[in-house]
Amino acid sequence: MHYFRRLPGLALLLLGLFTLPGVARAQELYTYTAGVLGGVGGSFDVSPGNDYGNRDLQLNLGVITEPHTLVSLRAGKLSLDRKGLFGTLSNADLTYATLAGEYRMQQSYYDSGVFLGFGGYRLRGDRGGRDRGQTSIGLTAGATAEFRVNRFLGVLLELSGHYVNLDEAKVYGMLQGGLSVRF
Repeated sequence: MHYFRRLPGLALLLLGLFTLPGVARAQELYTYTAGVLGGVGGSFDVSPGNDYGNRDLQLNLGVITEPHTLVSLRAGKLSLDRKGLFGTLSNADLTYATLAGEYRMQQSYYDSGVFLGFGGYRLRGDRGGRDRGQTSIGLTAGATAEFRVNRFLGVLLELSGHYVNLDEAKVYGMLQGGLSVRF
């Protein structure tokens, strides 16, 4: 009689043991990712200063939420002073922090991904010898490609677009590359 009371528990234990390898295989081999990227960017909807050759530096921090799915924080600074003036501003720069959901597809030797999110943006510069700035929220979308060097290190490429309701320019784009670490 005691044998029949233990049968459901034993059946669940065996089922769990047989499905464990499938669950472990479906999960990522890492939980967090961090990256440092540099590149170029700018805006073509501003005059003067429409140029995509401005320097950019960005930090990426991500956490795995599901297999092939990340939530990523991107923070960076885009210098907009390559042509001297950016609209009515001189010595202009755009600082930003975005939060995006990212879906990655695993290829044979790299991971490709797409992301969509929102963020906070601050455009700052000088106008008439006085420091001027404007802050707004905006949207971001882009694509990534990560080429794995080994299990923990990769080369990350990223193309992103940003729409922000700022007076000087509303559409920005960036192309970046750098290193990423998985842990």
